[in-house]
Amino acid sequence: MKPKLSWTQGAVALFLVILLCALVAERADARPVVSLGHTALNSHNTVGEIGWQFGAAHQWELAATAIGQGHTDRGPIDRNWIYSISRRVQPGWTILGAQNYYRLGVSYVDGSPLVGDINYRLGVGLQWSVVALEYFHYSSAGINDPNTGIDGIQIRVPF
Repeated sequence: MKPKLSWTQGAVALFLVILLCALVAERADARPVVSLGHTALNSHNTVGEIGWQFGAAHQWELAATAIGQGHTDRGPIDRNWIYSISRRVQPGWTILGAQNYYRLGVSYVDGSPLVGDINYRLGVGLQWSVVALEYFHYSSAGINDPNTGIDGIQIRVPF
């Protein structure tokens, strides 16, 4: 049986992510992003995320995500933590008055019954001037068992 992450370990991990983000922000034109959402398809859980976008045009993002307690297709789950780094590609196309973007990255998922520990992070989003709507997907692409995937929708607000 895999040990669960305690609140203290989660707080320390979140602090380290914030510290890393602060170091990135110190050296680049970085901006924080806060997201709230809900998983769909294979689970029914709330999602909260804090991240930092950095690099030219803020194309890179470092994030820590908390998925709340709830139900999945593989039974009930406790809170899970996801740590990821991803690259956003924004081709400049406009859909519904928003700039669309696509995300590809890697993530560490702590103790989910839906995916393994190391996964891909994929996303498709619409970015208006002050808010974005993104469909996200975490999957190990068949490398791990289980590989049901974590899917959901987030409302994202960059500062």
